[in-house]
Amino acid sequence: MRVKKFVCLVVALFFTVSSFAKKDVDLKGEWKQKGRSVNSLQPIKAWVEDNNKDLLLEFSANLGMVEVTVRNHYGEIICNQLVEAVEMASIIIPLHEAIQTGYSVSITDGENLVYGVVE
Repeated sequence: MRVKKFVCLVVALFFTVSSFAKKDVDLKGEWKQKGRSVNSLQPIKAWVEDNNKDLLLEFSANLGMVEVTVRNHYGEIICNQLVEAVEMASIIIPLHEAIQTGYSVSITDGENLVYGVVE
């Protein structure tokens, strides 16, 4: 029982501490969710972690398989990955190089597209 409480405390502390060290990626575009007539909220949020080598995605809806692409200032792809977007899930995508201000992030399922620039 003590181990379970300790693990919960460590996980809570991790998310609390890491939330102060994130750079927002303001995603633009529209994601039409199936089965809903009104979609006022963006179902995806994106941040760059403090180490500038991790992209954090948070999904508020089941979107299925999505393709995440990160491009540098020259338009070169530094990351292209398929992920399963599940409601209430957070995914960390480790990158091979540090993301800098001005890099772009795009997320698509083939029909919908959202994109943003690292600020």
